[in-house]
Amino acid sequence: MDCSELRLIANPVHLVAEKIQGKTKITNTDIKLNEFLNDKYPKVYLSELNLKEILKLIDTYIDDLLIQRIVNECINEIIDDIIEKSDKFDFCLPFD
Repeated sequence: MDCSELRLIANPVHLVAEKIQGKTKITNTDIKLNEFLNDKYPKVYLSELNLKEILKLIDTYIDDLLIQRIVNECINEIIDDIIEKSDKFDFCLPFD
């Protein structure tokens, strides 16, 4: 064994980086996410499975945000339409 192999065994974070780059399809996002997490949590080892799960959680969270925004926008438009078309909702009250 040479020194580089021993270094990888001693510090598995470098092994993860090499494993990720050795895959067939690696996106820039995957590498940036891996670098970000390694910088933020340097003492935590994150396997490839951990990184995939974190990416799934981020994707799910963003999808939920987008859905919530669309639903809120639709509800607000419906409320505005009902208020405009109905004579029963008169918000211009006199100050008498």
